[in-house]
Amino acid sequence: MTTLIKHKRVEFSELYYDLVFVFAISKATALIHPLHSVVLSWDSLLDFFISVMVIINSWMIQTIYTNRYGKNSLFNMVIMFINMGLLLFISNMIGYNWQQWYYHTCWAVGTLTLTLFFQYLVEFFRESTDNANRESIKGFLWLTGLQSLGAYLAALFPIYVGVYIFIASILLTFIVPIFLITKDEHFQVNLPHIIERVSLLVIITFGEMVINLVSFFTAESFSIYSVLNFIIMLSLFLFYFGEFDHAIDEKSNQKGLFQIYSHYPIFIGLMLMTVAMGFLLNPEANLLASISFFYIGIGLFQAAVLANGPYNKHYLSYSKSYYCIQATLYLVALILALVFASNPIIVLSVATIFALAIASHFIYFYVTQNKKYSKSNWGIF
Repeated sequence: MTTLIKHKRVEFSELYYDLVFVFAISKATALIHPLHSVVLSWDSLLDFFISVMVIINSWMIQTIYTNRYGKNSLFNMVIMFINMGLLLFISNMIGYNWQQWYYHTCWAVGTLTLTLFFQYLVEFFRESTDNANRESIKGFLWLTGLQSLGAYLAALFPIYVGVYIFIASILLTFIVPIFLITKDEHFQVNLPHIIERVSLLVIITFGEMVINLVSFFTAESFSIYSVLNFIIMLSLFLFYFGEFDHAIDEKSNQKGLFQIYSHYPIFIGLMLMTVAMGFLLNPEANLLASISFFYIGIGLFQAAVLANGPYNKHYLSYSKSYYCIQATLYLVALILALVFASNPIIVLSVATIFALAIASHFIYFYVTQNKKYSKSNWGIF
């Protein structure tokens, strides 16, 4: 099998492609922004999860293709540009009235997946593609082909039948790659490129949180709440940045499967927290529901980041006591938030202390381990 290039650079075309996800993520997050209260129906939550799956699945399949085979060729850039247009079209149909645009969505998602199918098909017939790579590509041809067929098929049925076919095709795209990659002995990715790509999408998701916090940073609204929310966001970023930019071992010989799939709860967690941070100070909002949103979100985020610990550099592997401290911090913060649920300032203060604590705990661990093993360290200057 052809050896993958070390430290494959992220191309400008990939960064340009990511711009459309700024809008797509904001539209998906809006689905859990109820109009009058924080009480959401199960249908609204299902709409949110399916929308996130459609957006992230398409991004992940495109990223894996680019990571393994993609070059800045005219063909690949044209496909990316077509997909950008399709994703803008799909994103504009994400909303509470999605039933009105159901058939348009099916045709658009089917066409989006079909473009990915053609990318893999071209690579399959390329003379430079060896047999081992062709076996890997076959799996992705089946995957993209079946999802495209499923989305088109869903458009041919009445909505009350077709929607189940559509959801099944989306879940297929999420689940099948796990078996494809796990069973494929020759599957290989450029791990630094994969980590950099998923991290960039996380930063885009943080961007949605920044936009949500803008309303707290005006001359009229600026207060201690603004500062606390800002500290929470910075702490979450440091916690994520520490793990994926400093601790994880990018030179390890692994398929990158866990790094890809562990980011789904990270994206969802950040979106839930983005909504909750705004509602914690909304007098019309249900505070208990807001707290639930925040702690489910931060729990998903924290657990997914910590779950990558086994893939860290050997001297930065987390011990059982490290995990216990992180879990204890979460439980104490959750209990205190529930006890003082009627007092928003205490709830937000507890959330801020918790976010600072998990980030500080990582920084202390990282600095201590680096000193112990005489590695390069973070410095003040």
